[in-house]
Amino acid sequence: MTKVSYVITVYNKAAFLPGVIEAIKKQEGEFERELVFVNDGSSDNSLEIVKEETKGLDNVVIIDQKNQGVAIATNNGVKAARGNIIKLVDSDDILAPFCTELLLKTMVETQSDFVFGISGEYDSEINFEPPHEPEVVTFDDPLYSVIDRGFARVSHCLFKKELFKKAGGCDERVFSQDHSLFIRLSTHGKLAQVRHIVCLSPMDEPGRIMNNNAQVIHDATIALAYHLQDHTELSAKQKATAQKKIISRVWKWAKKEHKVGLFSSEFLLYVVSRCGVKLQGEQLVYLCGIFRKNATVRRP
Repeated sequence: MTKVSYVITVYNKAAFLPGVIEAIKKQEGEFERELVFVNDGSSDNSLEIVKEETKGLDNVVIIDQKNQGVAIATNNGVKAARGNIIKLVDSDDILAPFCTELLLKTMVETQSDFVFGISGEYDSEINFEPPHEPEVVTFDDPLYSVIDRGFARVSHCLFKKELFKKAGGCDERVFSQDHSLFIRLSTHGKLAQVRHIVCLSPMDEPGRIMNNNAQVIHDATIALAYHLQDHTELSAKQKATAQKKIISRVWKWAKKEHKVGLFSSEFLLYVVSRCGVKLQGEQLVYLCGIFRKNATVRRP
């Protein structure tokens, strides 16, 4: 029988945890389940709330570790999970009651290893539209699709634990987990998307990583650069699309945040790359330093 492990990484989310845990408890479907919490060095009372809200539940695992970042916390949570299916949940996101069941159904019907839906936002009220034969899409070249379209986030996705192990988990050289997760899993498994909102994130939450633009673009870009450095066997199309994405982000960031112009090295690099010049993975990793310049960017 299918066993779903909900892996929830927690860092100072006390205000959100009761709602997050309640939504997990209300997940519909006939499958075994366990809850794995990783408290990543919270300085508020998040750990106490997790213990209180899960009191009396079977199959609950609570890991308490020093702060190491979301990628490492996610890897530790998945490592401790005993289910064959992993459902990651950000500790301020609310799952729709049908979220897990719909994603599992999509996984079976498409014979995929990794499926995701659509993530929405909430302000005060939380409402979900029931799924009525939502559109399902599969990807002929999963990695190319992830590179080209920049898929990320985690609460809207579900995957096989064996795929996570095969892919090497989240890249622990990157602070956040979602970009490297999509890149790595899509390299090794079949990907599908059900185009329906399956979870909601708070519209205004000061502690979210996504509120730090430098952190987001740094982690998204360096995760891609590391992957190119690690996987020289990628197709020419995948490599070219990834390099184009990385160098375009570097130039746009340098222009916007550092006011560089058309005589800058960033623009010159942008131009020559458009002419077909190929860079090595380590060179692309080096270029990502522009996002850390005069910015607060956490690294593991």
